[in-house]
Amino acid sequence: VIALLTTVPAIAETRKYGPLILDFGRAQKMGKSIVVPGINSQKQPLFIAVLCAERLFNFTGAATKWNNWNEPATIHEAKIITDVCNFI
Repeated sequence: VIALLTTVPAIAETRKYGPLILDFGRAQKMGKSIVVPGINSQKQPLFIAVLCAERLFNFTGAATKWNNWNEPATIHEAKIITDVCNFI
């Protein structure tokens, strides 16, 4: 039985949202937010942060500086909020 269990592939912890790929396996709770690392379509690293109670979204841009907290502006951002809040 143990041999069979070791051959089962692990569930992917990366998820694609439009041009973004997020690594849920490295998500961390930081204060009231949940921060998830990812990469954009140019393979540049970034971070997404979500405030679940408030349903707000934030992300890092150039030089890993955080932007302002906002309501989701796209269907991808809304899906990220839902998935992050249900995952953690």
